[in-house]
Amino acid sequence: MTTLDNNELIQALRNGDETVFQQLYDQYSAAVFRNIFRLLPRQQDAEDLLQSVFLKLWESRHRLAEEQTVDGWLFSTSFYLTMNRLRAIARDRLKDMGELPADIPDITETETVSETYMQKMTLLHKAVNLLPARKKQAFELCKMEGKSYQEAAVLLGVSEDTVKDYVKSAMGLLRRQALQTDLLVYALLTLYSANATS
Repeated sequence: MTTLDNNELIQALRNGDETVFQQLYDQYSAAVFRNIFRLLPRQQDAEDLLQSVFLKLWESRHRLAEEQTVDGWLFSTSFYLTMNRLRAIARDRLKDMGELPADIPDITETETVSETYMQKMTLLHKAVNLLPARKKQAFELCKMEGKSYQEAAVLLGVSEDTVKDYVKSAMGLLRRQALQTDLLVYALLTLYSANATS
């Protein structure tokens, strides 16, 4: 890929340079996908959102500000779209579960995305840190580090069934707390729960 500085990239996009756009996709799509998948651990949804991010980049190319980096725009937009997808999922899950309806605010494009991200992750990590030690370890290994139940069992020196029990119990505790404090974190946890670890 020809090395262009940020201003040159933005100018090329404004000029409709499809070659530069494809080069940006090739360079950043894998990293953007990983960031989406960490929040939304469902393959098809994450792939759909990845395509939406780059479509939005192309559609918004004439409005890109030169003081904004292209990679920063990609990661900020991917977070914004993912959080709003989580909002929709949370609303549907709460309705299906018969929970009391609650309004979950959209993440607006004027809101500082990095601050929102830190708020959500801080809430999640605080809740995880309140778990009993073994349940905390099991949850972190299986749901945050992507290890299988079998791998976690070896690391913890317990049976695979014990690890499953730890994770199930941890998920229940975390969901109850998140339901009372932050429904976007609750949505994230329900997705963790649905994303079974083999």
